[in-house]
Amino acid sequence: MYKAILVDDENFDLIGMQQLIPWSSLQIEIVYSSTKPLAALSYIQENEIDILITDIKMPVMSGLELAKAALQKNAGLKVMFISGYQDFEYAKQALHLKADGYILKPVDDDEVIETLKRVVAALDERARFEKATDANLESFEFVKHNFLLHLMEGTIEEETLQAFMRKYPVEVSVDRAHAVIIEIDDAARMMQGQQAESDPITTTARLIVSYIESHGLGLWYRLSPTRIGLIYSGYSEHIERDFNGLLSEIRANGNTTATISYGQAVSGIPMLPASFKEARELIDCKMFIGKNRIISPGASQTAGVRNAKDMNAILDQLFKSISNYSLVVVCDCIEELFESVQAFAEPVKVYHFSTHIISRLEGYLSDAGTSSEVLANWKNNGFAAVQQFETIDDIKSWLRRTAFELSEMLYMRSQKPVWRLYADIEEFVTANLASDITLKDMASRFSYSPNHFGVLFKEQVGISFNDYVVSRRMAKAKEMLQQPQYKIYEIADRVGYKSLTYFSRMFKEAFGMTPGDYRKQS
Repeated sequence: MYKAILVDDENFDLIGMQQLIPWSSLQIEIVYSSTKPLAALSYIQENEIDILITDIKMPVMSGLELAKAALQKNAGLKVMFISGYQDFEYAKQALHLKADGYILKPVDDDEVIETLKRVVAALDERARFEKATDANLESFEFVKHNFLLHLMEGTIEEETLQAFMRKYPVEVSVDRAHAVIIEIDDAARMMQGQQAESDPITTTARLIVSYIESHGLGLWYRLSPTRIGLIYSGYSEHIERDFNGLLSEIRANGNTTATISYGQAVSGIPMLPASFKEARELIDCKMFIGKNRIISPGASQTAGVRNAKDMNAILDQLFKSISNYSLVVVCDCIEELFESVQAFAEPVKVYHFSTHIISRLEGYLSDAGTSSEVLANWKNNGFAAVQQFETIDDIKSWLRRTAFELSEMLYMRSQKPVWRLYADIEEFVTANLASDITLKDMASRFSYSPNHFGVLFKEQVGISFNDYVVSRRMAKAKEMLQQPQYKIYEIADRVGYKSLTYFSRMFKEAFGMTPGDYRKQS
């Protein structure tokens, strides 16, 4: 429905217009009517409307003056004049304002209806154009970010590269360039309890992009909600100056900081993946080198980077041992990890090291199929525990105990006999994700009482039935988001969510980012 207001100093004419025109059937809602043009102007300045229908000659302020003021606030406003005067001067001024209708009193209802139909048709056409434009821009942005990510990772064929360059206006011609990664610091802490559009991460990411574009630093793309990639096209000797300026800008705009890494300068597009690989390795060493700074290629020779590579190898072995129920090897890996910790001079580095292990272990458990409920509880308990530890031995004991518990949990899960109905339940849920799947209906389908089915399902699967359905819906949504032919609202509908807002909130709770952000980084 389009929003319209009526203004006429003759109350009788105003009431007649309200009652005699079939507004609803014309897809128009009269949101305000008044005999006082100044009151109408006040309403227009405070509210969004689509159509202004006004008498042309009124005391204090004429309809022409009202229309001029309204158009200054909303240049796309549709204006219809109603006049009791066959005055050429009025008509000329109305034409000058590009009025969408000029109707003489006494008003002919049919003439008003026909004029309104033309106005609504014009509004419909404009809405279709804007929707198509937005869709094209959204599609282009997604394709651009996806293309650049594949380009930097070296996973795009030369033929595909050339075809893309012909179709899309993205300039990636480089004689000499650096791959750069900009990571917002302390993301895990800042993401807790924040709204998607107002959280510090979103605000800082927008600031970074604005700085890149306003200073002409190169072509940017989104790696994740907290990481932005950049093909830096400036002079190598200016790179530290440019990015120190960005870090200063971020610090000046709040309590947020960022860390920037960059790879060696390379010549030509085919060499960009090598620079990107170096930048990614360097940013992963932030825990050992420090945050709120620039990590240059020269840092690769430092002991901190070598320690990071060694520790990541030990962590990989630790996770493998947890999965294999090799508790002796788990102990050995933990001892080896904490030999390096003894060299940390500052307690804060020990804390960062511990939270790094928790984050890495969280990712491993997620890949291993651990339920979101168990994962969230474990992660929250882990961060809370680390904050309370007073010594390195406390942290080491906690990690050893936790690793044993996780290994035991995974082992017991692998030994549990398969519930004979699980395959049928899984098949039904997968085939009916778009429908309303309730515990009561499922229990009835398999001849159980709802309570018995719910308890049995949680005992066998490890999570409640409702959480299981949500996890399957989120997994399917994640899969479909990697297919650009589906709009996000289509995906929401296909996995059982009629509200796009609710779907976005559930997706962010599951994966830490909105569907749109996930699609950009996929």
